[in-house]
Parts: sequence; structure tokens; C-alpha cells
Amino acid sequence: MSTRDYRIDRAKGILIFTVVLGHLLARTGPWESPILGAPMYLIYSFHMPAFVFLAGITAKSNRLAERVLTYFVLLATVLPLMWVWMWAFGLNPDYEFLRPFWYTWFLLSMAWWMITVPFIERFPRTMLVASLVVGLFGGMLPILDTELSAARTMAFWPFFVIGKLYGKQIIGWAGSLAIWQKLGFSIAALGVVAYFYHDQVDYNWLYGSLNFAHFKVGVPEGVGLRLIMDIGALLMTLALLSWLSNTKDTLAKIGRNSLAVYVLHGFVVRGLQPVLDDSRNVLHDAIVLLICVALAVVWTGLLSWSPFERALRWWTSTITGLLLKPFPFLRRESSGSGGRSAEGSGARSATAGGAVAGGVQSYSNDGYAHPGDAYAEGDGPSRLGFGVQPLPGAGYDHSAGYEQTIGQPSGHGQSAGCGQPSVDDHQPIQPGFTSPAQVEQYPLPGTHQVPQNNATYETTQEVPADAAQRAVRYRRLPVYLSTPPDDER
Repeated sequence: MSTRDYRIDRAKGILIFTVVLGHLLARTGPWESPILGAPMYLIYSFHMPAFVFLAGITAKSNRLAERVLTYFVLLATVLPLMWVWMWAFGLNPDYEFLRPFWYTWFLLSMAWWMITVPFIERFPRTMLVASLVVGLFGGMLPILDTELSAARTMAFWPFFVIGKLYGKQIIGWAGSLAIWQKLGFSIAALGVVAYFYHDQVDYNWLYGSLNFAHFKVGVPEGVGLRLIMDIGALLMTLALLSWLSNTKDTLAKIGRNSLAVYVLHGFVVRGLQPVLDDSRNVLHDAIVLLICVALAVVWTGLLSWSPFERALRWWTSTITGLLLKPFPFLRRESSGSGGRSAEGSGARSATAGGAVAGGVQSYSNDGYAHPGDAYAEGDGPSRLGFGVQPLPGAGYDHSAGYEQTIGQPSGHGQSAGCGQPSVDDHQPIQPGFTSPAQVEQYPLPGTHQVPQNNATYETTQEVPADAAQRAVRYRRLPVYLSTPPDDER
């Protein structure tokens, strides 16, 4: 039975639709229109921070070189194809070497964020604080702007780190809210968006691609506006996640294939640009909005066709494999997603690998908490990922009142703790951690027999009522404990 969390897929399905719709509307010059500006403020207030949050949930540090290189392969593939495509439609690509073109910024930023994953796993608290400081104060740096997608990488990095450390817990918590709490989050989120729209806040703040100097604001004002933007994005993300159910449907299928939709929709939007540019001159803004919504629905559904996704993944995996072939040590499969946290508490990410709309998911067949992963759902490092098991004779399996069949592995078929499957259900039994084999029986004088090696004896002494009754394991005794009968004396 699959344990895939379809709430993540459904959220990605909604978000990739907003990406397509936002890019279609952007071709019409919507920010000056009250009708078109309202959905643009709504979409851009949260859709990319939410995508980055989901990317953090599914990010893993194993095969890191391959994962990072995948985004550079996508970037190197899309840019020349987009240049030829726009040239065919008579459009100016407006390329600059250090500035990712248009929507390709996300591919480059994902590469930067993925590089930080091992550090997030190793130093979770430090990296969380660092991401918040960088996200809020990064706009102070005058030399980092759209070059190498530096400004967006810094601005949205906190969402990636939070998703990596606490994403699964946040999704579970949001889904467990009562109806009135979900409504409260939704109203608060829409209230922040309404503030942006009513005060006509510069929409470039929503892009996160420019520093404070571009807006001609000081550091306190810039940090304050950035904080308000982040709070609004967080509220909208929580509101979206709270209403999603764990259901496998068409929306989940679109979300699962969001990589192909993200990469290919840019060619569709640029192909329609000559028509969309002049649409407001001949049609009412409401009609333009309806047309863009219809186009977004149709093309999102078409581009989520599974063969597109498989072809794109085959291409990236083939090219990365060829590039990494001379460096086999970079392709070495690691058994987990990193070591134990060096700061004590740590934080475990979901083990569903990949990224959102531009990354490669690799959900394990056993679900998110696979025994081979060092980090699974919850807080703190997973013992299963390090192969740590209770020693023989320790734990509930060997306590008083627990009967264990001789020769059966300890904990077989039982829970390994915290609701996780036992390691014995997934992995071969390790020689050093099995229960003792059936031992030879030694007859005692008299008519009864008891095992003399590794036997379990219950205490017969009186103990306080609050003391735990535990079995005591003895080695082979040097003498018999019973008295021989008279005929054997």
C-alpha cells in the first residue's frame, strides 16, 4: 500500500496552475488594471514561497552532486531552446550571461538551495537562524541583485529551510485544524493580500529579485516590508495546506508531473505573447482574465501528460550520468540523508526526494520513513537510519510478562517505536542482534527439567509495590539448585 502524501502533490498541482496563470496574465500588462491586478497580487504574494517550501520538504542530501547538476542541466537545456523559440516568434530574448532569463531563475536558485541541504541537516538551528537573517537583511547588499538569482535565492531561502526541517509536521498540523481555524488563517492571509492591493505596494517586492537600493528605502523600512511579505506568504501557504485532503486525483497527478509543466509552459506563454500583448486593446479586462484562466487550465493539463515528465527526467538523468561518469566517487549512493545533528535536536525532513516544479522526486516504496534514510518524519535524527537497534536482553521484549518464542528475532513484527515499522520488517537480521538460538536442555535430578543456559527466572523475593518486576537473565549455573533425592546420595 502506497504511503505517498498526496497533499504535497495536490498543493503542487494548484501552485503550478498559478504559475502558468500568472505568466499568462503578466503578458497582458495586468498591474495597472484593477480587474487583472487583484489576481496578480494574490498569486505573486505566495505561490513561489510556497513552491520553495515544498521543495524543502522533498529535498535530500544523498546523491547531492547528481541532484545539483540536474538543475544546471535543465538550465543549460532551456536557455538555448528558449532563445531559438523566441527568435522564431520575432521576440527579443534579452539574455545576459549572469542573469537567468525569466522563469529559469528558479532552476538556478534550486541548485544553490540544494547545496545547503547537508548543512541544514548537520546544523539545523544555525542554518534556520542564518536563513532568516539572510532572507530579511540580504537586500542590504548593493552588489547582489538579479545576477545569478542571488536576491531571490536569499529572499526565499527561509521557506526552503523551514520546509526541510519542519515541513511534514506543518502539513500535518495544518490539516488537523478545525474549520473555524482554517477560516481564520484564510481570512488573515487574504487580509494581508488586500493590504498589498489596496495600498498598491510596488509589485516588484513580490518578485523578491531586487535589493533595497532599487526601491530607494532604508534598511529598517526594507526589512519591515520584507517581513510583511514573508508573513503574508506564510499565512497563504498555511491556508492552502489546511484545506487539502490526502486524496489521489487529477490535481495530484498534475502536481506529480509539475517538473514538465514548469519547464515547458514557458514556451507556450512566449508563443502566445504576440496575441496576449494586444489583448487588452480589443477585449475587456474581465474577458482577458477568463481567457487566461481557460488557457492556464488547458495547458496545465496537457503539459502534465506523463510522457513529457518521463522524457524530461530521462534527459536530465542521462546527461548528468555522462557528466559524472569520470567522477564515480560523486555518484556513490549514500545510505542516508546526512549525519546526526551536531546541535542535539536536529530536524528530520521527509525522505521523499526531489524538488517542486523543477526537481526530481524519488518517493520510496515504503513511504517517507524508509529504514535506510537517516532523516525521516518528525524531529531529531532517526535511529533506523544509523542501524541502531536495542541490545539483546534490553527493552520491552525482554521484560517480565513478555513471552518470546525461542529462536525468533527480538521485536519481530512489533513496532520499532514512535509508530515506525521495525527494522526486521525491512532488512535482513543482523547476526549480532538476534535472540539466542534454542539451547541444549540439561536434566536435573528429579522428574522435571529446566534450561540451564540463558534461562529466565522470576524473582521470588518480596519487593516494594512500586518496584518494576523484571526478568533476570542468568548464565549457566555451576551447581544444581535442587536437592538430590535420597537414592542418589
